[in-house]
Amino acid sequence: MSSGAGLTGSHDERRLFEHFVIAGLAENQPLERLKPSSEECGLRNTQPLAPITDIAVIFPSLGEKPPDGFDVIESTTLGYPADLNHGSIGQKSVFLCYKRGYNKLPLVDIGILDEGRGDKPMIDSNVVQTTPFGRCASVNNASQGIYLTYRRAPPNSSQSQFVVTDIKVILANKGEIPPHTYYKITKNLNKGLVGSDVFICYKKSQGTAKRLAYKPAVLDYFPRSDHSGEMEDFKLAQNVAMFCLPMGALIECWPTKCAPPDRSFSTFVLTDENGTKFYGSAVTFYEKYTKQLSEDQLEQLDLKSDEGGTVEDSGSNNDPADDLQILFYKNVSICLISRFPFFNSFKRFLFFLHRMSSTPSCSHPVPIERYISHLMYEVSFPTPRRPRVFMQLGAENISFDSHDDSQLPLNGAQLIDTLKYLGSENLMYLMLLALLEQKILIHSLRPWMLAAVAESVCALMFPFHWQCPYIPQCPLGLAGVLHAPLPFIAGVDSRYFELYEDPPDDVTCFDLDTSTISFSTVRATFKTSMLPKKPAKQLKSALEDIFGKLQKQDYSTNSKSDGGFIPVDQDLVKQRQRREFENEIHDAFLKFIASIMKGYQAFLRPIKGAPMTEHATDTGNLFDLDGFLRSRDRSSADFYKRFSETQSFMRFIEERSFVSDKNTYNAFFDDCIAKLTSAVEDGRDISGVQLLEPDTSHSHTTSTINALADTRTSMVFIPAPEPFLNQETGEELQFVYGEFPSKMRSEYFQLDRLEKNGKDGEKVPMHFEASRCSAVRTKPETRSSLLAATNAVKTNPLHWSKTLLFYSYSLWFMQLDSLLTAAPNKKKILRLAFNVLDRMEKTEIFPLDQVCYRILIELCGKYSEPEMAVKVMRAMQRAGLEQNAVTYGIYHRAVMDATWPSPARQKAIKMWNLLRIVLTGAETLRKWANLERRPLKIDEKSVENTENAENVQAEITVDYQITSYPLDSVENSPKMTPKRHNLEQKEPLMDPLGALGPLEAENLEVSREKTKERSKSLGKVGMSPARAKFFADHATLPFSNENTPKSDKKEAKSGWFKGIANSPMFKMIKSTTFDSSKQNSAESSSETSSITGASPSFHSVVNQFKKGYDDVMPSRFRLGVSTLLNKSVGAMGSGMIYSDDRASAENPFFVNPKDPAYVLDSGVPNCLLREEYWMREVYLQLKRSRERVEKGQKSEENEEISDGIADFPQFSAKTPGKLEVILCTATYCPSCRTMVYDEEIMAGWKVDDQNLNTICPHCSGSGTATDAVSNETAAIQESVFAPRLKIRMRWIEEMKSSWYQPGGLQETPISTPEKTTSTPSDIQLEVAFVSPLVLRRELETLLSTDKDAMRNESLKTTHPVVFWNLIYYLRRLSLPSHLFSWIAERHHIRCVFDLPTQHDETRLPLYFYNPNHDGNAPSFGDFTEKITRKLEDGSDSTGYATWKTVTDSVNKNLLFKAVQTLVNSSRLVKNGSVHVGAHFPIFRDIQFASIDVFGRALLRDALDTQYDSESNKLPPKIKEILPLQDHPLSHVTRACRKVFMPLDLF
Repeated sequence: MSSGAGLTGSHDERRLFEHFVIAGLAENQPLERLKPSSEECGLRNTQPLAPITDIAVIFPSLGEKPPDGFDVIESTTLGYPADLNHGSIGQKSVFLCYKRGYNKLPLVDIGILDEGRGDKPMIDSNVVQTTPFGRCASVNNASQGIYLTYRRAPPNSSQSQFVVTDIKVILANKGEIPPHTYYKITKNLNKGLVGSDVFICYKKSQGTAKRLAYKPAVLDYFPRSDHSGEMEDFKLAQNVAMFCLPMGALIECWPTKCAPPDRSFSTFVLTDENGTKFYGSAVTFYEKYTKQLSEDQLEQLDLKSDEGGTVEDSGSNNDPADDLQILFYKNVSICLISRFPFFNSFKRFLFFLHRMSSTPSCSHPVPIERYISHLMYEVSFPTPRRPRVFMQLGAENISFDSHDDSQLPLNGAQLIDTLKYLGSENLMYLMLLALLEQKILIHSLRPWMLAAVAESVCALMFPFHWQCPYIPQCPLGLAGVLHAPLPFIAGVDSRYFELYEDPPDDVTCFDLDTSTISFSTVRATFKTSMLPKKPAKQLKSALEDIFGKLQKQDYSTNSKSDGGFIPVDQDLVKQRQRREFENEIHDAFLKFIASIMKGYQAFLRPIKGAPMTEHATDTGNLFDLDGFLRSRDRSSADFYKRFSETQSFMRFIEERSFVSDKNTYNAFFDDCIAKLTSAVEDGRDISGVQLLEPDTSHSHTTSTINALADTRTSMVFIPAPEPFLNQETGEELQFVYGEFPSKMRSEYFQLDRLEKNGKDGEKVPMHFEASRCSAVRTKPETRSSLLAATNAVKTNPLHWSKTLLFYSYSLWFMQLDSLLTAAPNKKKILRLAFNVLDRMEKTEIFPLDQVCYRILIELCGKYSEPEMAVKVMRAMQRAGLEQNAVTYGIYHRAVMDATWPSPARQKAIKMWNLLRIVLTGAETLRKWANLERRPLKIDEKSVENTENAENVQAEITVDYQITSYPLDSVENSPKMTPKRHNLEQKEPLMDPLGALGPLEAENLEVSREKTKERSKSLGKVGMSPARAKFFADHATLPFSNENTPKSDKKEAKSGWFKGIANSPMFKMIKSTTFDSSKQNSAESSSETSSITGASPSFHSVVNQFKKGYDDVMPSRFRLGVSTLLNKSVGAMGSGMIYSDDRASAENPFFVNPKDPAYVLDSGVPNCLLREEYWMREVYLQLKRSRERVEKGQKSEENEEISDGIADFPQFSAKTPGKLEVILCTATYCPSCRTMVYDEEIMAGWKVDDQNLNTICPHCSGSGTATDAVSNETAAIQESVFAPRLKIRMRWIEEMKSSWYQPGGLQETPISTPEKTTSTPSDIQLEVAFVSPLVLRRELETLLSTDKDAMRNESLKTTHPVVFWNLIYYLRRLSLPSHLFSWIAERHHIRCVFDLPTQHDETRLPLYFYNPNHDGNAPSFGDFTEKITRKLEDGSDSTGYATWKTVTDSVNKNLLFKAVQTLVNSSRLVKNGSVHVGAHFPIFRDIQFASIDVFGRALLRDALDTQYDSESNKLPPKIKEILPLQDHPLSHVTRACRKVFMPLDLF
């Protein structure tokens, strides 16, 4: 019902309440009588019944008659004699009598005392032991005595208490049931062998005094800006007053000897036109009415007549002549209206305000108005990070707890009270009627229960929502809705039945006071047996179990409390226990709803084409209803058929299919169905399955105050407002109230002194589904994602690296919206997104959530590409993902809102796609035909150099064995000296496969002439034309010396290609990542001499070799190349540097190099075109935007942003060269002072999106760093640290050889400045290095606050941690992004292992001694000069020698010798004991020195494996003294390195 229209404010932040209202009798306008509408409801003509004051028992057959003033109950409800011994043989008839009146204290309860069962009378009860004529008053027809008992009201009790107003006798064996609103005493009066089952029922009602009812009015409210009578800023004033005082504004007369009337608490719900609920919490109390009553009013109160009330009233307390014995009271209501149902907290706050106004003997230093403004503006709203806020009020604290709305929508349900007052059977029947949309009326004498039960019904229907009129607290003025011809849920005061006729027969009434259900025509048709048998049985069992637990504990103290002091610890314990029981009740109903809806997702019909008619969105087209009904249990077919026809069911299908504010909750419901389905399939009992996750924000709740001190970060304590001071004397002011002020004083609110500006940082924004960012996961999605990752890591620790990889890919999709905003060609970027999605799918990692797909679907719809959205949906189906409610709604919005191409264009697209499929199939068949191996037939005539066919066959099928020569075997070379300048001249450059790339163009030109001469000399040796051409083109490579023949005879025996295949360097450069069958011809023909340094693998070299020399190379050599790519194993030295693919493939806990997840480890992202193709237009667009800004076309907002980012270095586009950005994550462990590198940091992270720390593997003990799900407290506390990301930026003109391609715009002659232009100095930054899980959570927090946060270039200064970590992960994935251009237009962003300048002189890495580092002097800082000086003066003669030995050992595959050399160089002997001194980690020394010398030719995987095996060969005594830093890398650490692009060394 839209009774709350106009209440919705324009507030963008959450606050505890919206309005404070005072309602009561209108003061400055004539009073208007409240006249119920007899036309709609049928007004009863009878006056309210006087309470019963006495009961008696008489035996008419013995001549007893009822005493004067007593009435006899002569018949039952169906007309049978009301004989309490009905049906007994030989027993005297006995009847019950009662007396009404106001001249005596009324009865408040009636009971039965059964002496046969050992019953004892209660202390405050009276027993009717004799009749008025002195006979025994036992009403039993057997020997044991059964007597009636009653309880009378205390002498000074209020007349507003609940009293007995009527008594009935029923015969249960005759089919009689208690009349509605009557309480049945469940003790049979007939204990004989024969006779009827006789029961007594009685009705209780609120004691009534003589009263006048008027229409209530709003007396005042806060906040208020319009102080006129119109109250324009609060247009619903009258409606709110009607709900605060549903029985009207009253004037009542009370005897002076009566106690003051009790205050009462009630709740109500208002709904605006948008469906937003507003919860009202009202406290109603009575105050003395001091105005003079008019003659008409006195006459209406019968105070001018000599007659009494409706019955004879001889008491003097109603005598109008004695004014001192009568007092007049009026009712007043104070109310808080809020968007959030903080009912209990608001109740205690309102009770506190009422105590202040009702105790004139007490003074207060703070006025009432100040407490109200304090609650609105100064008490923080509870959030998940601060889940509990305590507000201090005098000696007590009022708590406001946050509600976890990630699973269930916000509601004001009180499930415990609902179950207690209805019972399990009645609650299930109430739910049945609600699901089938019937007319439901809830009534009680306790008004606070009405809204609680009505809200509980709506909450338990989840995920369905009541779509019909809903008035939990129906005022008398709106009682006509009970006769409406449509379903409704309404709640009324039980006194409604005393004023009006009963509702229509199709309205089912639920009495909360007696736990009974009225008879209606609906009850004959709808029964709980309609429900599905098994789910209903499980629900009933769960409810009865919970109900039994509730009987042992009393939870009514919270609702019946008078608002007195409750200690904090006791309050926390009660709230925690109450929350646990309510979760159990809701969980039981959630299982029931999930069971009856299980599998409904399979019947959803997604729209896959352009909507052709306006009926495309009808429920019948969105859902296969017939198929759904056929899949249900036949015994419950009637229930499902009726249920599927309800508005709530159809609305659920619509909300499930499109974007709505219920998508998040529907996604959670789907997760519940999945949990139940999984439990059933696994054979588990679903009673043990917990669907509702406990609210983690309240997990800190404890029963001791000491524990509260430990949780200060999650609790907020708000002190009471400061006392008011006298400005002149400085003393505290005192405020005394005799009644609640009907007009509040605006100056007491102190709005001018409130620290509004200081509270802005604590405002909690309102979130609406329409404005929710699709990149932000829902809380259940986040929990599900982390749970899936945790289970995967528990199953296999190697899955941790794949978890990092998936989260890193998701980061790119989160910036996709910002990229598309900046891109002029939207469709090209969408195609890029599809390529990235395809590359992610090829890694075969399981997607932990749907956000990547959801973002792409939304953007396809945003930029009118609905066909692409359909393709994404099919990609999800291929990946085994079922769209959840959030993704499904966004998908339908994309295909419905976007503009589809015309039918002719769709036909053309279909034909082009068909042609593409045909061509793709033909190309695939051609490739398969080329790769098929057939028996080789050799023509002897084609065999060159007079070799026979048997020798050729032997060459192909057996491993080649030749003598190998080291790379440094240069004849007639003088002995190397340790001097730096001699080293530079004499030391040959070790760079297998030309890993230094083409940047050394000048050196290559110098060597070309030598190459020509060498090719001539090589041509003189007897060899084939292919071999001659090969050596002519590759003579400059280091391994050319290795294959230079020493004698023609030896060469003729072994064969030239055989030598290449068995060379030690080719053993090291064999690619172990790519398979020959997976390599694309386009990739193998990529530009190997480009500035990007692509073509690092031997695989691409051989492919080029095959392509270039197919015309001259015989077929036997082409076959030999294929065999070489699959496996090349030769025994050399102490071991073999190769990867045993079979061993790793068979053991899932070992790194398998062929795993598709490690595709980036080769350094070639083979799914993407060059970055320039995708990003050139974007960079140009951003450049033009910057130029416009520079020309002065800048808005004030941009000026403010530019002022805020002044700290970030602004690089000019006219600076020469490119900006080199070096990103390094190596961080010193603060405990062991050992450098922890990238993959070790990643392996030490946890599956936790809030933990910024990692674990050092060198001081935590073996195995700890590899367990991403273990508890951090299990590790040594000192080993936990927060890693850092270092950023170094400088302008360079020549690019280094790198795995990472330079990016940005190319340098143009126009923008190139003169040589005199100064180059900006180096920039050094440092931020926290966080895991992709943490980074994604931070991005989600950022986007949930501001959807456009990623579009603002100020991100790099406002959130530097987010920006630089995002840059790092995007580079490690080699994905294009416009974020790089925010750093500089021309850039070269590299991720490196190490920063040489951050090392300590006592632990210098071995690669520092490489004599070829003079060109990199800026990278090494002062270390270059220091090392040169030490070499020249001979103080460090072992450093270079050790480096030389290690690199030679790796070159010759003598890895054990390298390990042994490094161990000996750091071994010390003291007092006869051997120990190892401080040194750089041995493995890192070998790894870095090898990468530095051999570059990409180094087999990184083989080095890991070989180091593991060779280090085990060390003597046991040496192994014992080696620290953890020298141990081999764990498999998890290696996997964390392999899922990303390789790192440069420095």
